[in-house]
Amino acid sequence: MISPSALAQEPSGGAEAPAAAPAPFRLSGGGGALLGKKVRFRGSVDAKLAGRQVVVQAFDPSTEAWTKQAKTTVKPDGTFLARWKARKLGQFRTRALIGASARTAAASPELTLTVFRPAIATWYGPGFYGNKTACGIELTETLVGVAHRTLPCGTMVAVHYGAKTILAPVVDRGPFGGKAKWDLTKGAADLLGFTETDRIGTMTVAPAAQPASK
Repeated sequence: MISPSALAQEPSGGAEAPAAAPAPFRLSGGGGALLGKKVRFRGSVDAKLAGRQVVVQAFDPSTEAWTKQAKTTVKPDGTFLARWKARKLGQFRTRALIGASARTAAASPELTLTVFRPAIATWYGPGFYGNKTACGIELTETLVGVAHRTLPCGTMVAVHYGAKTILAPVVDRGPFGGKAKWDLTKGAADLLGFTETDRIGTMTVAPAAQPASK
């Protein structure tokens, strides 16, 4: 999988772990996002903490440090919303901190955020069922796979669309013509709820994580 490189260079400060989160301290907004797009993190704390600053951080494995990505303020009802632009590809641990300083701050439970490379995709299938793909696989209505012009057959690709992410192998060549860089089989499109040419997010999976080819 693509290794995330350096994020924003503003460390959380101090080697001590944050204190236990004040209950309740909730954070949502992990999952998937597209490179260059805004990522939204929503959360809530005790309404008594209204007006306090909340900092959302991501962990940078290259420096082994938590870095600040966004900050916001707790609203009178105890909710908060923070936004940042996804600038690096990869999978990141994220969390929110609340407190006067890094040493005394409390941390929310962690979320995982995966940032995918955006690309235009189409889907195909009807009229071709029963034929062999360029990778030698019979195309069926339920085959889950993707077509790409150059990636080797069998390469595993994480495909993100809307709020869903699936893993699919490269099973064919294409698309040919137009701006699309990927073709989804009908089986893959159905799993994602993908019905027309649109933008998806993709990330190839590291070879070590792939099953041995036959």
